[in-house]
Amino acid sequence: MPRDLKDTAIFVANEESEPYDPAWPEKSLLRAILVTAMNDVKKSGDVKKQATEFFLSPEEDYIFSFRAICDYLNVDAERILVITGLSEPTDDRPIITDTGSKVVKQL
Repeated sequence: MPRDLKDTAIFVANEESEPYDPAWPEKSLLRAILVTAMNDVKKSGDVKKQATEFFLSPEEDYIFSFRAICDYLNVDAERILVITGLSEPTDDRPIITDTGSKVVKQL
């Protein structure tokens, strides 16, 4: 293979990759907490009660609070409350209610 084709192939492969995010493990943990709590709200009993308390807590300083997680992940907390059914929509944007959807998994 001619040298110029090899260099092009390597360049194209590198263009498609995303830069490494050193905060990826932390973001994955926070996403997992958020998605688990979203699924727990659908359940019943004490699990639902704890998840509801998690979402409705006004705490913002504790790193694992709902508001702090949303801030860190750059997610709209009010939209999550609407998705979980804990709040009413305040605008005309469409609501995604399936917490198993690809959109929610990409939080």
